Amino acid sequence: MTLPEPVAPSTFPSPTAALLRLALQCRWDDIPPAVRHAAKRHLLDTIGVMIAGAQGELTDQAERVLASVRPEGGVAVPGRRRRADILDAAFLSGTAGHGIELDDGHRQGSVHPAVCVIPAALYAAHGRGISGTRLLEAIVCGYEAMIGIAVISHPHLRRRGFHPTSAAGVFGAAIAASIVLGLNEQETANAIGLAASGAAGLFAFINGGTDVKRLHAGHAAREGLQAALLAQAGVAGPPNVIEGRDGFMQAFPGLDREALAAFALPPLKDWELLDCYIKPYACCRHLQTALEVLIDILNEEGVAEEDIAKVSVKTYRISAAHAETGWSEFASAQLSFPYILALGMRYRKVKVAHFDADVRESPAIERLCALVQIEADDELDKLYPEFRPSRVTVETRDGRKFSRLGMESRGSRQFPVDDARLGEKFVELAGPSLGDGTVNELLAQLWKVEDASDVTGLIEAAALHN
Repeated sequence: MTLPEPVAPSTFPSPTAALLRLALQCRWDDIPPAVRHAAKRHLLDTIGVMIAGAQGELTDQAERVLASVRPEGGVAVPGRRRRADILDAAFLSGTAGHGIELDDGHRQGSVHPAVCVIPAALYAAHGRGISGTRLLEAIVCGYEAMIGIAVISHPHLRRRGFHPTSAAGVFGAAIAASIVLGLNEQETANAIGLAASGAAGLFAFINGGTDVKRLHAGHAAREGLQAALLAQAGVAGPPNVIEGRDGFMQAFPGLDREALAAFALPPLKDWELLDCYIKPYACCRHLQTALEVLIDILNEEGVAEEDIAKVSVKTYRISAAHAETGWSEFASAQLSFPYILALGMRYRKVKVAHFDADVRESPAIERLCALVQIEADDELDKLYPEFRPSRVTVETRDGRKFSRLGMESRGSRQFPVDDARLGEKFVELAGPSLGDGTVNELLAQLWKVEDASDVTGLIEAAALHN
């Protein structure tokens, strides 16, 4: 099947109809080679991040709760020893993947697609003889569905207090799972309708209780997968749930029908997956441009940690909102602007280990955090979300001053992480848990995932074994 050429925006279908069309008509042969390769890169990256995140305390806590209410299941969970059912596995993997702030994202939609879409697709595929190409096809469509909804909802979702990843993520997860399960048109429509009622997540975590942010991704992955399974069993969902009265767009971003005229999905627009970034640093993406500019200034101007008198940042408002976030917890520290810049001053990098208590509580970090000043800038705010701009000024104790503007950080389409570095990131994250032999074998399998006749083995290989 060949998809038609793009048409004028006035002929765009409704959002719900567009999602159905994408899910039912887009197939592997219709997807451009660059998008196929990007899907493989993001799958590989996400599995590595899930394995590393599965070692975290929050994943331990979540698994203990699940283990206290139901017996062990039959499905492997990347980075864990205990097996689960597919819904719990999706929840744990989404939570783990979002738990160390190294998962991918999409700037214009302000969402993290992988941790919602990929667990839903993986566990829908588990034990069903699903091929690698079918899995990747579902991932591509899940990304496009989630991002399409997020882009048209941004920044309204965020400004109304919702976490866009979990609010939009249920749709990407439901579409991906529906494709893997082979749902027909009515079943897929029902899955979309059911998923909409699972949309959730408040951004209140920026003020504390940041662990709930990680749970949001697991919730979206599980709810989207569950919606597809319920639809497969014959449960009906509300029709036209995105654009209809009392539907998602009215309730969450607060948009009317006229605002939805620009909604479109491939092939009526470019593939958004190509604009997803891959994170090089274990912290909030909104902070990474300023971090990189700071590190570049310090390295290129030869400024030592002890020479710094002040670091001032002007940035867009959503980024500046992280200025008041504290660093008393692992999760909050990853969202804290002062803390991330303090790590840049001290280590010239940000790694997962830098969020351990001994670093967070060190007097040296406390002193460096006190040197940071963050300010929202109206002119830079106008450039977001097309860019994530930050102007950083470093003042030294001997009176020197260095100021630079950064528009975007590494890992984006403009400044990509290449395949070699992506493989290194995977080994760095998954190697400590899996061991050298297993991690390199899994990496090789993931680079050739499109050749797999059944992806169940990939999930099994990513789990821990006694």
